[in-house]
Amino acid sequence: MPRRPALGPTTAALCALLALTACQGSPEAGQPNTTPTSPPSSAASTPVDESKAAGDAAVTAYRRYIAVISTMTASGGTAVQDLPKVASGVELAKSQIQAERYRGEKIKTIGSIEIVWAKAVKTGPPGATITTASVQACYDTSKSRAVDSSGKTVRVPGTPTRWLDNRDLQLLGGVWKVVKGKNQGASC
Repeated sequence: MPRRPALGPTTAALCALLALTACQGSPEAGQPNTTPTSPPSSAASTPVDESKAAGDAAVTAYRRYIAVISTMTASGGTAVQDLPKVASGVELAKSQIQAERYRGEKIKTIGSIEIVWAKAVKTGPPGATITTASVQACYDTSKSRAVDSSGKTVRVPGTPTRWLDNRDLQLLGGVWKVVKGKNQGASC
């Protein structure tokens, strides 16, 4: 008697699926068919859902922006290739000027910035694809310091280590980018 070839993983999975389907009830056998005939309908997205999704995406973009700025300052202003990926317009120009200053004065940061919290405080315009958002965040710089080429701290005494940061973001080419903002020392 000739031997049958062994079943491959794809064929075995298909056979298991067919066997499982055959085990379910059928109307002909007097048993109800419990297999859904169409995918469950999903609720239509609401403006609140779209606003929350846009806000969440903007907060994620803000966190990425802070990471890129931190990398740039830690490099002494040389790691600037990712700045256009996270910032645009006025904010990109400000970041590039800061990088020039760090290179010129041979300053770099050591340590890390901690984002204590970040939240979207405004998204808009409603009723259409949301393309703008404002993020407010609190970040802590107590575990980082700016130093010169000799390793001496250049932070002015009395400089706050907690900052309330307000940034406006815009959806540009499918990517959320910081376009303007400011921060202020605060006990947030």
